[in-house]
Amino acid sequence: MYYLNTNAQSLLFEKVIHGRVFVDKSLLIEKISDVIGTGDSFICITRPRRFGKTINANMLGAYYTKGYDSHPIFDNLAVSGTERYENHINQYNVIHIDFSQLPDFCDGYDNYICNITDTLKDDLQEAYPHLGGREYRSLSHMFQDTQDSFIFILDEWDSVFYESFMTVSHKNRFMKFLRGLLKDEPYVELAYMTGVLPIAKYSSGSELNMFHEFDFVNDNVYDAYFGFDEKEVRDLCLKINTVSYQEMKHWYDGYYTSTGDRLFNPRSVSNALTRGVCLNY
Repeated sequence: MYYLNTNAQSLLFEKVIHGRVFVDKSLLIEKISDVIGTGDSFICITRPRRFGKTINANMLGAYYTKGYDSHPIFDNLAVSGTERYENHINQYNVIHIDFSQLPDFCDGYDNYICNITDTLKDDLQEAYPHLGGREYRSLSHMFQDTQDSFIFILDEWDSVFYESFMTVSHKNRFMKFLRGLLKDEPYVELAYMTGVLPIAKYSSGSELNMFHEFDFVNDNVYDAYFGFDEKEVRDLCLKINTVSYQEMKHWYDGYYTSTGDRLFNPRSVSNALTRGVCLNY
């Protein structure tokens, strides 16, 4: 398995937890669990690079997947103290795709998208052997025939748009691919997507209009879970004691939440604390 119920997200998130600089953002899980299986279950989080999008995507995949027991990872995090912690942990089929990963020797969009679709088909046929005797021309039909439901975690959905081989036509085809996979499909329990720029930048129509977009400007729901706030940075500076909070504030507090609170870039803070010096990371 490559996309379906793998342990890759658990392994990656464990590395973060065991790192020298870690801030517990696991209460994001409680927020996301609230919308699973509802009309609000299409979420797109857009943030600048290095703001914790991939870490949180891996965290969600590790928590929800029924492929592995995630209790050893989450039992000591804040989410374990929530009322519905046990209701959702390891209860879902999770499809996790990092769209920034290209196949070896990728020479164009067709090679890129075929790698994704072929891998999805292989995973589904392995998990659902009754699908193996039929040739599917549509991924959505294949998912429907599983008679099961899925959580989709789609990380860096727009990263391929920056590749030199992408034309306007390719971008339109990619948007239609996502629409065909996700929109109005009964097997989708949740679609959680991350990117740098909003969907509206690329969509000229209604391809992905089912998504609720949350960015720096309009996000008062999930903004506490992306970036480090002032208290988190103060606590880190006291704990690690390599760089003072005042110096960190001088360098890295150039962002603000929807409520006006200071927000720091996690990558810059982590590097400064680890290396003991503030630089342009």
